[in-house]
Amino acid sequence: MSTIKLSSLYMNGLQNAEFGQLIVRFFEDFSTKSLDINVDADLKRLYEALQYQLPVYNAALDQIRASEESEQIARLDKVRDRDIQALRDSLKPYRNAKTQNETDAYNAIQLLISEYTGVEDDSYESETNRLNSLIIRLQSPEFYNSALTLGIEKFIMNLAASNTDFNQLFAQRSFKTSQKVVADVKALRKTLASDYKIMTNYISAMASVKEDTYYKDILTIINNGRNYFSNVVLSRRVGAKDLKKPE
Repeated sequence: MSTIKLSSLYMNGLQNAEFGQLIVRFFEDFSTKSLDINVDADLKRLYEALQYQLPVYNAALDQIRASEESEQIARLDKVRDRDIQALRDSLKPYRNAKTQNETDAYNAIQLLISEYTGVEDDSYESETNRLNSLIIRLQSPEFYNSALTLGIEKFIMNLAASNTDFNQLFAQRSFKTSQKVVADVKALRKTLASDYKIMTNYISAMASVKEDTYYKDILTIINNGRNYFSNVVLSRRVGAKDLKKPE
């Protein structure tokens, strides 16, 4: 009997797109080998069931990626990006302020804003969190009084307004998407994962009892993909732990 085993993989640790890629990789790797799926009628049935489900699953993912409001969200994101830059630019005339009050006010706000360098390049969620934090701090008495000293409070208000506009639409889009699509994706993934598990367990069992290499070769193909995505999950976990470590 063969000693080759089915490689372990924490399936729940895969993101939806990664799970789809796991199935895609199996089909792609299988197609590069001179293996005839018609050798085993049961395997062929399981194989074709996955092939049938995969396009439907990927189409559901595409709906999430390209919602009807994505373009409008992108436009609102650009508006708040311009507003944060306008706030930075509003400080420039005070680099060489002639009064101590203006110098102190400039230094206070400049130092604060410098903590948010590159915020425009963050993901939507990350940028929102960082801008929410920045705006709250700018509107606190400590910094807002400095803004009044420099006469730049309108730039803070503009940023607050554009960030609110973005947040409202993004939250609304996220809610609609979750209602329309996410439930479908979860259901599709559950069925696809169940059928994938049945097929891989079947191949593993056949590889352990059959003397020919047919099932062993297929199991090797399966394990190549599973090992790759197992490392993806592991790397994500290690990365998350590293982020939590104090510097």
